[in-house]
Amino acid sequence: MAIEILDEGALAEQRLLARSLGALIAAEPFRSPVELARAVHGATLALSMFGDYLPEAAGARLKELRAKSIDMALNEDAPAIAESDRVWLIAAISRVLGKAGVTGPAVERLH
Repeated sequence: MAIEILDEGALAEQRLLARSLGALIAAEPFRSPVELARAVHGATLALSMFGDYLPEAAGARLKELRAKSIDMALNEDAPAIAESDRVWLIAAISRVLGKAGVTGPAVERLH
């Protein structure tokens, strides 16, 4: 789904980020908390490659979300990923893809 917003010239890292965006959108809150944790973890890893496009404070939040998501993915008794964290990641990825010049109407419909 998300890969459709990229042209053939997009970098592999940008395609990976777009796929992470698609996984986050698909992992809606009513689905399995473990599935959401896996999508969040993948998104934090992909987004960390684009740290230059994010505010300084985002680095700490990414690190915290990465730790929380791996804990949740491995331990079903861990606290679930908050919807606000999922929404923040979607916005951060959309912002990075926009700065890289690879977004299209599909991403704009998220907001």
